[in-house]
Amino acid sequence: MSAELDQALRVRQRARARRRNRRFAAVAVGLLVVAALAWLVGFSPVLVVRDVEVTGTVLTPVDDVRAAAAVPAGAPLARLDGAAVTGRVEQLATVADARLVRSWPSTVRIEVTERSAVYQIDAGGGYGQVDSSGVVFTTSPERSAVPVAALADAGDQGLRAAVAAATSALPQDVRERLGSVSAGSVDSISFLLDGGTTIFWGGAEQSAEKASVIEVLLARGGDYTTYDVSAPSRPAAS
Repeated sequence: MSAELDQALRVRQRARARRRNRRFAAVAVGLLVVAALAWLVGFSPVLVVRDVEVTGTVLTPVDDVRAAAAVPAGAPLARLDGAAVTGRVEQLATVADARLVRSWPSTVRIEVTERSAVYQIDAGGGYGQVDSSGVVFTTSPERSAVPVAALADAGDQGLRAAVAAATSALPQDVRERLGSVSAGSVDSISFLLDGGTTIFWGGAEQSAEKASVIEVLLARGGDYTTYDVSAPSRPAAS
């Protein structure tokens, strides 16, 4: 009986040893596969940058984007510092945002979102296009379709930004009628609509409330030519 028991124990021990060896082999193979994939993706010459594509540009020359991006040819796609690349592209004056997309096996695509003008200012010999952040991102020799703003100090970034915020807040139908903007300070922004209607906006704060109020006032009609929504809870018309 003891001989039979010893034989059974040896069989079980050999079975456990085989299972343990199979597990060790599976782990070893798995580690080799992971190491091979890591080498293939991060260090091999197979998945490296060969092409740089640029999309979304109208104002910005593609060559300027590529030069600013400075993506090193032959760099492994997986190890490319996307934040650094897009950060360099976003330093271009006409670029509002940039996104890097890895297109395997060998292409980098830079998706550019350009700045768009909310209004323009007389830049002396041209018109500076100002975006929603108050940034003058390009100058054109001819007037564009956006309204011209007369600012007390066109070099004041804070004033440009306040005017941009107020202008962007206008209801769409009002913005379509907008002829010009004027601002003596950040607290004295006015809009002139077609037909001679003037809206005194005041500052850029409470712009959402002011937009709702002016939309209602204009919809009511009447013989008014001047609206004051600088205090939206107490609007006035004359």
